[in-house]
Amino acid sequence: MMPYQGRSPIINVISNACINAGKKLLKDFVEIENLQVSKKGTSSFFENTVKLIENNLNGNLLKARPEWSVNSNNKHLGNKNEWIVNPLSGQINFLHGIPHISISVASLNEGKITAGCIYDPIRKELFYAELGRGAYLNEKRIRVSGRETLNGSLLNLGLEELSFMEMKKFNSLGSQIRISGCPSLDLAWVASGRIDGYLQRMPIYYNMAGILIVRESGGFCTDFSMAENLFDKNEICAANPSIHNQAIKLIKNINSG
Repeated sequence: MMPYQGRSPIINVISNACINAGKKLLKDFVEIENLQVSKKGTSSFFENTVKLIENNLNGNLLKARPEWSVNSNNKHLGNKNEWIVNPLSGQINFLHGIPHISISVASLNEGKITAGCIYDPIRKELFYAELGRGAYLNEKRIRVSGRETLNGSLLNLGLEELSFMEMKKFNSLGSQIRISGCPSLDLAWVASGRIDGYLQRMPIYYNMAGILIVRESGGFCTDFSMAENLFDKNEICAANPSIHNQAIKLIKNINSG
């Protein structure tokens, strides 16, 4: 694939790898839709798909940067360089033929996330950002929403990890709650202003691309104690500044009560 002249070399490497793998993922997604209505099982097909997509991504990324590591999950990397690869965000969606899935890749340099892409092969939407250079959807600059209150906001939450009490409280304050099943796209949609916030208790490491994209679009990403270093954290609040502040206060009030 020819590099897009408006993007930096590192974004071209990541985006080309994501788009290439996305074509294969889309082909397998169509196949698993067919398997849903047959008597054949989908688990082995799913496992093969994830492995093939991961190998495809890793091969293209390491071809461009052979000295880098992939998914070391080591917060003590020092000055080493790493690819953080999530070959399929929205695995349950994929298994059930639900068209809400994505591929996520970030670059880690000297302990900082410097670039990241999230690719939605269904909608052919590429979200990407580079540290200090803003966030984009395809070639259009994106920003978080301007909504200032929880009343009327649209929040994506994690069903299993956030308590029913927390969800009920958000809803009672006028927030509309959604559960999409695809964390990477939740973050991308916060960055593009489609939703106002995303809260979840889950390991964050494989979603570093989305964290950078949200921050470069003017949003906040922290854990529930407002810490910004999320490498070894198991919770996240990503939102525009106003919604982020109110959501964190609400979570703290519920858990302290």
